[in-house]
Amino acid sequence: MAHYKRNAASNRDALFGGGGGGSSAKKSSAPRPRPTPASTTSRPSSSSSSTPSTTSSSGSGGHDSVRARLEEKRRGRGEVTSTLSGAAKLAKMKEAEEYRIKAKKAMTRGVFSSPDPIAAGNYYRRAAEAYKQCGENRLERLHRVASGDCQMGQNAYATAAGEYTRAAELAACSGETVPRKRQECHKLHTDAANAWRQIGENGRAGESMINAAFGLLIGTEDENAGRTLKQMDRKALKAIEAAVESNVPDPLNRYAKFRAIGPSVYVDPNADPNDPDAKARMIELAKQNMVTKSYVHETIFKAVYKLAEYGEYASALYATGAASATLEAEDFASISLSRAYCTETVLTLAMGDVVAADKYFLQVHLQKTSYLSARECKLAEDLIRAIKTMDADALEEARTMDTSNRSALANLHPCLRELAMNLRTSGKAKRDGGAKGNMNVNAPKTAPPSRPAQPAARAAPPTQTAPATKPNTVAVEDERPPPNQGGDLEGDELQAALDSNFAELDELMGDMGLDSDDDEAGTSGDVGATAGAVATGEYEEEDLDDDDIDLR
Repeated sequence: MAHYKRNAASNRDALFGGGGGGSSAKKSSAPRPRPTPASTTSRPSSSSSSTPSTTSSSGSGGHDSVRARLEEKRRGRGEVTSTLSGAAKLAKMKEAEEYRIKAKKAMTRGVFSSPDPIAAGNYYRRAAEAYKQCGENRLERLHRVASGDCQMGQNAYATAAGEYTRAAELAACSGETVPRKRQECHKLHTDAANAWRQIGENGRAGESMINAAFGLLIGTEDENAGRTLKQMDRKALKAIEAAVESNVPDPLNRYAKFRAIGPSVYVDPNADPNDPDAKARMIELAKQNMVTKSYVHETIFKAVYKLAEYGEYASALYATGAASATLEAEDFASISLSRAYCTETVLTLAMGDVVAADKYFLQVHLQKTSYLSARECKLAEDLIRAIKTMDADALEEARTMDTSNRSALANLHPCLRELAMNLRTSGKAKRDGGAKGNMNVNAPKTAPPSRPAQPAARAAPPTQTAPATKPNTVAVEDERPPPNQGGDLEGDELQAALDSNFAELDELMGDMGLDSDDDEAGTSGDVGATAGAVATGEYEEEDLDDDDIDLR
């Protein structure tokens, strides 16, 4: 009977944790103090007034426990802090070692006994909890993994997934080398995802896959402050996109074409792309495997923000399309869907494709009735209109925090808000990555100061000097190299060349006050008349002498 009670207690602790409720909790609780009877003829003594103080102190214990839990959550679950020291720590370490020996003995096959993974997993978990109190990161991590392996052997997949996740959090904050931490975090989170998938928890499995992909980025957060100067590792990018597809298959994602690495697992390479039946079967299979949990879009948006921080705008747009697909499938999420639509617009504009942003805004976003009255709709419309018309003032006004778009900008994630602030009227968004990131390598170089154009050079007879002055003056303003000049042209040939090459530039120079059509017309007319007179022989022979003709 005693043996049965011990096994029942072990099973209860394995399922619900140690120190649970029941008679043991009642026995360990302190007895309630009795009030001291007060005399009717005497005044209340100090001992009688001690009861309220005792009650208040015991009542504040609940607040202290809540405060302790909040403090632990703020520090992070992976951080290990030792609560014991000295002799207490040595005693707890000895207790953990005893649990380890018992677990090893439970997994040993004997003549009249067989391995007991349930008991071994329970002992490994108790040893890990003891090492946690001692602040032993590595020992706790090893025993968490051992407990998870034992639970997997007995189909206790949920418990095993919890142990693997805790071990991965410990590995992330351990003192191991960066490559080893990346490998351990990725492996442990992947094992947790497989355990969740065994019991049909695809939502939690997708979250574990996202965390496994983020584990490959350990050590890159401090490089350039996580900005876009350093491109994301291709292996991590592939893992993130695979995790996104595990939540929303590519056939249901309208931005599937923006996936950077790896094909979709739902696409059959041997199927005929023009076969409607094959496409219908693929979509039906994708709908069956789509995660419809209410929190799945939050998991996907973690990938969106991480990709946007590293400048992977195409992959971030791909992940945003997956999040929008989950929200559209729910058909009642309005605020989150509006933010997802606005995120799509900002990322598309950051890629420099205003045509695609306008197309999806009109054909997809505006078809949702709830989006028409959202603040994010006005912000997206203002950004698209300003960039489409190349109006820098309107773009600056649309993303200013003092305007009506203040609430919409405040609701965006900080990395997306910064991305919206870096949008330009042409080209891709600037990559802000510190001092070097603020340098725009695509900006036109400032021309060195040049001498002002001389008016006399424009009125001179047309030789090779005259056409060279005009393109050089225009090149500083329009930043285009002057066209190649041929040989010496005179008269009508020179005028035809000028009209064909600089017709549109003459109007610009005239608006700037650097051009004079009258002078050019007079000069061209004089040259034409002179050339005609020479050709017809109207001048006298002595006038045709080279010494008397000035062609400068």
